[in-house]
Amino acid sequence: MPVACGEGSGGPTAEEVARRDSAAFHVAVMPVADCLPLHFAQRTGMFDSLGVDVRLHTLTSQLDIDTALLRGHVMLAYSDLIRAIVIQQADTCPVVAVAAVDGDLALVTPRRGRVRTIPQLRERMVAVARHSITDYWSDRLTDTASMERDAIFRPQINAVGVRTAMLINGTMDAAFLPEPYATQMTLLGAKCHLSTHQLQPRLAAFVAAAPAMTDTARRRQLALCLRAYDLAAARLNADGRDSLPSMLRQLCHVPDSLADSLATLLPPFARLDSVRRADADAALRWLQQRGRSRDGYTPDTLISNITPPTY
Repeated sequence: MPVACGEGSGGPTAEEVARRDSAAFHVAVMPVADCLPLHFAQRTGMFDSLGVDVRLHTLTSQLDIDTALLRGHVMLAYSDLIRAIVIQQADTCPVVAVAAVDGDLALVTPRRGRVRTIPQLRERMVAVARHSITDYWSDRLTDTASMERDAIFRPQINAVGVRTAMLINGTMDAAFLPEPYATQMTLLGAKCHLSTHQLQPRLAAFVAAAPAMTDTARRRQLALCLRAYDLAAARLNADGRDSLPSMLRQLCHVPDSLADSLATLLPPFARLDSVRRADADAALRWLQQRGRSRDGYTPDTLISNITPPTY
């Protein structure tokens, strides 16, 4: 009798592996502090305990995140409201913002750099990801400093790790960095000129593809994934911070010499919050100023906050 591939070996067949992979809930994350609770949930078995099969895909840039969403490779992605509006307006991939995250950024200049004050950024290079949260805050920066918006050069450096490396080796004058990279740079003597902490709007968000909202099974997976995030954030703040150094080394490529110190300096992990219409309106206004908004578009269908189940 013919034997199917894998039969009798005690392992799943290729067909079974493919079926499980297709049924799993795939999430695109970046190597940033906002995404560490999901990695902690995976490492500590929280997804399993909640009965949801979550597969995390760590991507290094917002461009890669967008591609994963557009091609249907993931159901949920770490993103921001500006990118979500750009994708939604393309009419090729309906997306919905389902939960807000901190998304704090810091404008950092290297220790041996030529910039000591914000006005000295005139005609300097500030690394951003184009048409995203970092680009938005670079405009706010020039407004605050009473500079023309084209007074600074903004090379598009999508990968946050590359942005950090360029600051370290002196090939970039400044960059907007999320955690843990902002604190990593301050440990290396860099100067933080601006933090978006407690500033408005809040633009960072988890964005879901349409099937995660319209399919009952996918919507349940989404809700449980978000529930795991909140549980993991609470655990990390309470008794899980010992896990941070290894995650910083493995996921964020923080040097061994800095990982332990950096883990103690990271701010507490916040629970997910509701996406606010005011924040989406702010993102849209900025895109309109940039000429990147379609006539007649409104963010009416952009927001659909998901309340994680409490069980």
